[in-house]
Amino acid sequence: MLPSDFQDILACVPQAVVRLGPDLRVEWLEPDFGAKTGMVLQVGDPVLSALEGGWGRDALERALREGRSHSGHAITSSLKQMRIRTRPSGPDANPGAWLLFEPSGADDDVAFAQALQEIAREVGETLDVDSVCKAAVLAVVRCAQVRRAEVYLSEEGQPLRRVAVSDLASADSPEDALEDHADSFEAALITRQPQIGVQRGYGDAVGSIFAAVPLLSQKRALGLLVLYKEQGTSFSLRELDLWSAAAGQVAVTVENARLLREAQAALRVREEFMSIASHELKTPLTPLKLNLRFLERCLAQGQRVDPAAVTKSKRQVERLERLVNELLDVSRLEERQLSLQLAPLELGHLVAEVVDQFRHSLERPFSLVVPREHLWVQADRERLEQVLINLLENADKYSPKGEPICVEVEALHGEARLHVRDRGIGIPTQDQSRLFQRFYRAGNSSHRHFGGLGLGLFISHSIAQLHHGALSMSSAEGHGSTFTLGLPRMSANEVRRLPRRVLLLDEDPVQELTAERLLRAEGFEVLTAHGGVESLRRAASLPVDLVLLSEGAPPTQLGLFLSAFAELPRARPIPIVLAGASRPAWAHPEHSQCSRPYREQELLTAVRTTLGLAGERGRAEDPSERVPLEALMLP
Repeated sequence: MLPSDFQDILACVPQAVVRLGPDLRVEWLEPDFGAKTGMVLQVGDPVLSALEGGWGRDALERALREGRSHSGHAITSSLKQMRIRTRPSGPDANPGAWLLFEPSGADDDVAFAQALQEIAREVGETLDVDSVCKAAVLAVVRCAQVRRAEVYLSEEGQPLRRVAVSDLASADSPEDALEDHADSFEAALITRQPQIGVQRGYGDAVGSIFAAVPLLSQKRALGLLVLYKEQGTSFSLRELDLWSAAAGQVAVTVENARLLREAQAALRVREEFMSIASHELKTPLTPLKLNLRFLERCLAQGQRVDPAAVTKSKRQVERLERLVNELLDVSRLEERQLSLQLAPLELGHLVAEVVDQFRHSLERPFSLVVPREHLWVQADRERLEQVLINLLENADKYSPKGEPICVEVEALHGEARLHVRDRGIGIPTQDQSRLFQRFYRAGNSSHRHFGGLGLGLFISHSIAQLHHGALSMSSAEGHGSTFTLGLPRMSANEVRRLPRRVLLLDEDPVQELTAERLLRAEGFEVLTAHGGVESLRRAASLPVDLVLLSEGAPPTQLGLFLSAFAELPRARPIPIVLAGASRPAWAHPEHSQCSRPYREQELLTAVRTTLGLAGERGRAEDPSERVPLEALMLP
């Protein structure tokens, strides 16, 4: 006989009691059951209908049907986690079982608030990422019913890295079994939603259920807060929501700490840049000022001005101009104001021209390899020349005196590649990933030994990207470097529409005009060299496909032309057609020839035959499809 005040005593007990019959339906439940558990359950209801399906409910059902005791966790239909203990009826009682329900997990708002308060306290005291993460896992383990907590962080492009783990974890926990979690961790980072998984046990250890809760910033997932419970203990949806809020607080701290670290790094870069920039700007200013004072004194005293002093001053001004232009280019790139003037450009010819300039100005051997076929690209000639000059200057700057620099132009399907190889100091492995960043200089290239602002490669890399190409590098410290510029080639149809270029030299203006008119009518681009050597150099800024040369030109004019033309940089030999009845002694026996005064059909036949265009009219075919006539080349 139960005491009369038994119901009052039950109201003081936190656990809620239920009596089940053999059919697993409720026979009796205490009056305060709903208030204690939040479950809607009445006499006659099947108890399992009030629980969410899952591992916990299945284990409970098996124990009840087998008539044995049980202790485990399950999720109610109201999505609260409960711990449920069962005791079968005694031998003298009616068949059935007693069930005790008690709240479990972090559904207790007080426990959650306490953990959140501890995390907030640590956040207020420090912005150190490791300290905050350590405080977070300890607070979670102390305040919630979890066995273990961890924090993983991920840098851009780097795998997850564990930065904090609770010191309350058992000794038999598989602390480094990250591969078992990979799928759940990746899913949490991609979906930005908590993921639940199972960690298998090791040896005699019991496995765990874990929840991977992403640490979210506005832009991306920064990492994970991972919580472990004993096998069979689940996580409620409310619990996951609460810990997602806690993870958000940790994420804010991580993001703020990273922003602080980046700001400090930017300040260090700025200070280093200001130091380097002031040094680089003073370097040419000092000799320039001395030279100008010297020139001023000479003029004041009526003395002759030494041309060498003027040349030195000009060189320093050019150096200053280059430094200022680099800074302006960086500013334009940051503001997306650096525009390109794209036009068809034959890469081999440009490379040959720039390498020729370096070969004449530096006491260093250069080797140049260019394919026989023309490599046409859509490019800004000035900007592409800037990239090539920068690569060659770097190769010269960081290579021992006398070591060769090798330049190669390579033709690939759909792409043209330029390689610049040196045998210099090379680039340390740890610096290679950051080499194309602005103001960055490799650790073995101190500005005290090698000048420059550390902007050249950043600008070159950006210019390559604006051309829809790429600038890459391979290097080994102490064994030199190779920089490769890749650019998309123009299509065969685009190249086919380009006009062939004919360079014309005729002493008679009337005959020159006649030949020019006939060739232009057939789609050729005609350049004349009557303006002298400088005019010839300007005309040769793009590759010339053929030279039409009057054999009757005065020897002086012809000699100047041949001398200047022979000195022009070129990637490949250029065929020549003689106009006139006789063949000069200097001419090659196999040089093509046409009559002069010019006859339309004879002139066009000689030009087309020499270029390998016999039978065609109008614009020329793709230059890469023709075979140069070696016997008709200008030496």
